[in-house]
Amino acid sequence: MTDEEDSSSFLFTYVAPLIGVTLVAIGIAAAVPGAYAMIQTDLTTCDTPTISVESPERTQERFGDRAPSVVERLAFTDLSSAEQTAFEAALDDAVGEAHVDGDFPNKPTFQNGTIITYEGERYYATVVSENPCFQAAPLQFPLGVFAIAFGTIAILSPVFYRKLVAVERRAG
Repeated sequence: MTDEEDSSSFLFTYVAPLIGVTLVAIGIAAAVPGAYAMIQTDLTTCDTPTISVESPERTQERFGDRAPSVVERLAFTDLSSAEQTAFEAALDDAVGEAHVDGDFPNKPTFQNGTIITYEGERYYATVVSENPCFQAAPLQFPLGVFAIAFGTIAILSPVFYRKLVAVERRAG
C-alpha cells in the first residue's frame, strides 16, 4: 500500500463515518423539533390560552362583598362567544379550567384576573396558561433531513470504499 492509499483508507474508514455520525446527530436535533413545529397545532392546544374559573363560594372567600378596585368586572354577555364557551366549560370542569379556542378580546382583562357576573353570581376568572406554540425556523426540518441523509452516506462510506478498492484490484 502506498502512502496515498493509507491516507485514503484512514479518511474513508475513520474520518468520514465520524463526520457522518455527527451529521446524523445534528440532523436529528434539527429535524425532530422542526417536524413538531409543523404538526403541533394538530396535536396540542397551542395558541389556545387556558382560563380558570372559581366558584361563587371561592370568589366570596377571596374578595368578600367587595372586590379590589384593580380587579375589573365583566358581565357574561360582554364576553365573546369563544370566551362564553370556555367560561361555561370551566364551570362544568372538575378542575375549573377550559381552553379559549377562538376570539379572545378580553384577554388582557382575564390575564389580570376579572370578576364575571353570570346568572346572578360572581365568579373570579383568570388566565392560568398561555399555551404558546413552539417556533422553529422554516428550513429547520428539511435541512435536518438533508443532514441525516448525508450523514448516513458518510457512515456507509467505508463499505463503498472497500467495494471501490475491490473493483480497482480486479480491473488492474
